[in-house]
Amino acid sequence: MMTMVGNEMGGMGTNVGGKSKDIDSTFTMASVYAIKKDSIAKLLKEEQEKIKKLEKFTCHMVMNEKAGTFLFDMYTDFKNITEFQEMVSPVKALSDVSPVGKNPTQGNEPKNDGVTRYSFDGKKFSKSVTVKSKDEIKEDYKKGLEKEGVGNGEAEVLSNQMTQSMEMIYQESNYIMEVSFPKKIKKISAPNAKISDDKKSVTISYPMKEYMESKNLNFEVELE
Repeated sequence: MMTMVGNEMGGMGTNVGGKSKDIDSTFTMASVYAIKKDSIAKLLKEEQEKIKKLEKFTCHMVMNEKAGTFLFDMYTDFKNITEFQEMVSPVKALSDVSPVGKNPTQGNEPKNDGVTRYSFDGKKFSKSVTVKSKDEIKEDYKKGLEKEGVGNGEAEVLSNQMTQSMEMIYQESNYIMEVSFPKKIKKISAPNAKISDDKKSVTISYPMKEYMESKNLNFEVELE
């Protein structure tokens, strides 16, 4: 299970007649795929395959404007090791794919083209993540704006604003990953890991700011 938690993110609820509309919804990615199938069909085959691999995930989203919180869970079970090893990063797959197909005007949106790899041989589980630094994301965003005809000075200002917005959002957000195994956990490399009482599950939480700065993202779990 993977969870993203945001705090102090006011104004998230849908505002109707001046009143906030909080959300507590559970849905499957398969249902989203069915609703958006026509739009998804317009994507590149590689991107379609990314979304297809998310069909087995169930999502739970909670938005509470009064409390200023946002919670987004994605969870699934894997039938075998091969199915797990073929998994793509759900968060990256969702951020990489536009639900309405390729739009030239969206070419300058900031994007972190990171790579997440999982491996499990029955005894050792590992996760490795490679992401762009915030300076690289800022520079890519600036170049995208300039390609759209934005002047150098204005592009610099907008890219700085984008970076500040990302930092503010990430500063108030956490990423939580929970993994359950068929055997007991012997040891884990992540210093902030919490192992369950039966020693078959581990929960790792870290600030999203660390993801943005490529810190403490990789870990290994060794089973008995």
